[in-house]
Amino acid sequence: MNSRRRRDASVLTSPVLIGALTVLVTIVAVVLAYNANSGLPFVPTYDLHLQARNAEELQRGDDVNEGGELIGVVSSIKPSRTRSGTPIATINLRLDKTAEPLPRDTHFTIRLKGAIGLKYLAVERGRGPGEIANGATVPLGQTTSSVDFDQVLSMFNARTRKGVQDSTTGFGQAVAGRGRDINQAIGAFGPLLRDLQPVAANLASPQSNLAGFFRGLNAFSGALAPVARQQASLFVGLDTTFRSLASVAPSLQSTISDTPPVFEETVRTSPKVRTFLTDTASLLHELRPGFATLKTSAPVLADTFQTGARTLPPTKSLDEQTVLLAKRLASYSSSQTVQQGLGRFSLAAKDLKQPLAFLTPVQSTCNYVTLFLRNTANVLAQHVSEGGFLRFVQIAVDDLPGRESEPSHTLFTGAFTQNAGPVHSDPYPNTASPGETRECSAGNEGYVPHGLVGNPPGNVGTATEKTNRSLK
Repeated sequence: MNSRRRRDASVLTSPVLIGALTVLVTIVAVVLAYNANSGLPFVPTYDLHLQARNAEELQRGDDVNEGGELIGVVSSIKPSRTRSGTPIATINLRLDKTAEPLPRDTHFTIRLKGAIGLKYLAVERGRGPGEIANGATVPLGQTTSSVDFDQVLSMFNARTRKGVQDSTTGFGQAVAGRGRDINQAIGAFGPLLRDLQPVAANLASPQSNLAGFFRGLNAFSGALAPVARQQASLFVGLDTTFRSLASVAPSLQSTISDTPPVFEETVRTSPKVRTFLTDTASLLHELRPGFATLKTSAPVLADTFQTGARTLPPTKSLDEQTVLLAKRLASYSSSQTVQQGLGRFSLAAKDLKQPLAFLTPVQSTCNYVTLFLRNTANVLAQHVSEGGFLRFVQIAVDDLPGRESEPSHTLFTGAFTQNAGPVHSDPYPNTASPGETRECSAGNEGYVPHGLVGNPPGNVGTATEKTNRSLK
């Protein structure tokens, strides 16, 4: 028993074993310290992959903070590409299990940690539905970077510094000897600051959402960053344009000064012009078919204008006589006698309007006027040496009781003989005039065995005998 205790004591007092254990513990401590930035081994983590347009000098082992508390580290940064081929950076995170899960609308921002350029990744936990699963990839739009102090200072290049120096010198020369004016200007700031106080209060109100405005401005600036070169080219072009406009500045000033009166006159006359514009639109709409034919009619019109250019100069004397005639007609028309005659002519035309409306279809539809004149001429067409014959057919009437020689009180109902029969008469035939049936019944009556007085039954149509000089 005592010998066993002596062997254990000898082992613990062995310098070689104690040195080996010390070296082993030191190696393990160094390995753990080296890998501490990437997380301790055998410790479960919450891994995410962020897509960013630019890693912004973020490095492996940098902190990942949420609300100022360390919740993980950046395990690695790898170059990648989007589906369209745009180069991006993929930032791999190893977070503590206590941060899991993050909402799907969580936002990540690369921020400056110190003045020497160290960076860290800030996590702004979202509030929307859905979660980011372990090992998921966060889309490109949820990772942004802030403007760092070193980036702000980088804008002061040699040209900018020279411009600041020149501006400072110019401002110094501008205010030199103007202390009194500056004092008066500062005194005038009092009312401005009093009016500015309620404006600042409104801007500070949570309902104004001034922070949201700047966030939107930040997003807007981020969206403009990819087209910064094109915008620079735009401003270069604007500089050329405004330099050209500077040479015509007096004319532009005059135009701008005259613009308000022009607008006022336009507003005043717009109601009157509206009718003209409406009529013009209607006219152009009606002229549209004519415009469509210009493609084929324009060459013909061009030839016509060329012909007119050759033929119109010789008509100068005719034009002068036409002008003289027009002047004489104007003098003649101003005569009181002519005006009275035109007044009577107007009354006569007004009185003839209704009869002409009734008689016009008699000729235009039925050709009766021409037929009447032709038949009248044919009656006197037979000539002899002493003159002409009047051609007609005598109709004999039996001078017997109950025959045609006496007035009839009823229609004929007796037997048909050689000297007696039913009456056929159409004293007021239809001539397609207003108020009548559209037909030409005179000369188109059919024979009815049992007699007919008036227009024949049915519509006999408008066909009549045509003449060589018919107006139909």
